[in-house]
Amino acid sequence: MKELIVALISFTLGYFTAVTDVHAQTQFFYGPNGQSAGTAIKSGNSTYFYGPNGQSAGTAMQSGNSTYLYGPNGQSAGTVMNSAVPIYTPIPMYTPPTQSLTPMFDSVFGR
Repeated sequence: MKELIVALISFTLGYFTAVTDVHAQTQFFYGPNGQSAGTAIKSGNSTYFYGPNGQSAGTAMQSGNSTYLYGPNGQSAGTVMNSAVPIYTPIPMYTPPTQSLTPMFDSVFGR
């Protein structure tokens, strides 16, 4: 019975460790001739940029509606503020015509 409980606990811990494991997302960039131009690795709220030879090219960290940019040595390179108000174009409202555009239809079906 004790072995069954230990096995069940081990299975449960292993399952939740595998399910909740966070993996970094890697994006590879290539030049027009297929040569490596660099790599971006996203982990949590940070994105790490590397050049074609693997040297650090900088970091971007997102917090709230701001993204903070840092150079390869960790020095601040700038901040980007996202718009707090969504930018959108209002959809025009359709207004049906007040007079009929098909008088023959109206005379046959009685509008």
